[in-house]
Amino acid sequence: MWFTLFLDLVSFGIVIPVLPFYATHFGAAAWMVTLLSTGYSAAQFVMAPVLGRLSDRHGRRPVMLISIAGSVAAMLTLGFAQALWMVFLARIISGVCNANVSTAHAYVADRVPPSQRARYMGMMGTAVGLGFIFGPSIGGLLSRPDHPELPFLVGAGLSALNWLMAYFWLPESHRPSRVVGPAAPRPSLLRALGQAEFWRTQLGVLVLVSFGFFIAFAAMESTFALYTEAAFAWTAKETGKFFSLVGVVIVIVQGLVVGRAVSSFGERRTMIAGLCALGIGFGAAAVVPYGWMLPIVAVFIAGGNGLIMPSLNALISRNSTSETQGMNIGLTQSGGALGRIIGPMIAGGMFEMVTPAAPMASAAAVALAVAVVALLMIRELRPDAGR
Repeated sequence: MWFTLFLDLVSFGIVIPVLPFYATHFGAAAWMVTLLSTGYSAAQFVMAPVLGRLSDRHGRRPVMLISIAGSVAAMLTLGFAQALWMVFLARIISGVCNANVSTAHAYVADRVPPSQRARYMGMMGTAVGLGFIFGPSIGGLLSRPDHPELPFLVGAGLSALNWLMAYFWLPESHRPSRVVGPAAPRPSLLRALGQAEFWRTQLGVLVLVSFGFFIAFAAMESTFALYTEAAFAWTAKETGKFFSLVGVVIVIVQGLVVGRAVSSFGERRTMIAGLCALGIGFGAAAVVPYGWMLPIVAVFIAGGNGLIMPSLNALISRNSTSETQGMNIGLTQSGGALGRIIGPMIAGGMFEMVTPAAPMASAAAVALAVAVVALLMIRELRPDAGR
């Protein structure tokens, strides 16, 4: 599963550095290029709980195989695109298929005892982190003006290889019990938004934490290059190095630190510590006087991120049964996708109308507010809870 997720994210990451230029090749304006990310996140928002629910009802393996096949289709659509609408269609398909991250985490929860879930979900996080490190690098190396489709065709080949390996070597982890009677209604975060009782549950609070975390992180991520250019005259080269450092630190923390932290302090406290570190990092980014200080800030931002996600996913799994793992992780992923849609919109307005540092400061405030919510509303769990 680790290697399946890694290859999935490498294929996804290949697109990142070349897609904006590819879209402009078809006549897309700058605002239309940003809509590609919005469409991707919107597809995740809708489909993450749906894929999770399907994996609960029919097993993890078929959902993973179908979603990886969809990634092949998305890459081929990009590679053979003849018009801008085909680029948008490919990104929507990719967003639907990448919603399988919830299924991957449910797979881990099926196989691992509750006390070890944060550690192993941290290991899954390293697959995501390394995919984002290697994928964009490969995409940049493959970028050629005479063959702009080459990165996407290579991505399709990697996804096809991934499908073959998953087909032959990925066993089923969840044998769903047969349910008599009509199927449960399709899970939707939009439906949950109108149910006051949902937000009083531990799952509802965890969805809120995911939403707030991704609002803060996406607000920083979407405006960081603009901020550092305005404040420190940074170019794309320095910004790229910053985010590479963030990726490396996240991989180290999720691979080596989060398991030990959870063993010592529990998922709840580890997640709260991560949110506080994230808030400190964002706040420091807004006030540091010199650009050379930002790599120190990166350690706080990346370290906080690395502690938060495995702990959050472990808490979700321990507040779920074996029949609701996929759906509940999917609902939380859906909340994160909504945060990735809203965060950049708010940050862009604050950058323009307040000050270039305002998105960093607001991201810090959101992260610390979410830490307070987690402290007050999330309960400590027994070591064996969630079996």
